[in-house]
Amino acid sequence: MEKKSIHTSKGNLIVSISGNKEKVVVDMDVIKRAQLTLRAISNPLRQKLLELIERSGEIGVSEIYRKFKIEQSVASSQLAILRRANVVTTKRDGQKIYYSINRKRISEVIKLASALEK
Repeated sequence: MEKKSIHTSKGNLIVSISGNKEKVVVDMDVIKRAQLTLRAISNPLRQKLLELIERSGEIGVSEIYRKFKIEQSVASSQLAILRRANVVTTKRDGQKIYYSINRKRISEVIKLASALEK
């Protein structure tokens, strides 16, 4: 059975496997961003919001709260959490704000998970 060794050095997380010279080095800032992202998308309501945004490609906040039949303030606060985690991007058109999925952030988390899985 493989034994993994994990330690930090100079702001990096280093994972090595016994009997294997290969090491996985991950910047701790990447891990912190991934943690923020995973925490943001772990909420069931935010997951549903992300599914709606994904299906729509781009959607305004007023459409979101109407489709979910929730208060505008609830939709806005949940979207703010996703925005702070950089899971969604926004585009302003006058007074309207449109949301879309930040695929770059999602890819970064998937890449990190794959690197640590090895």
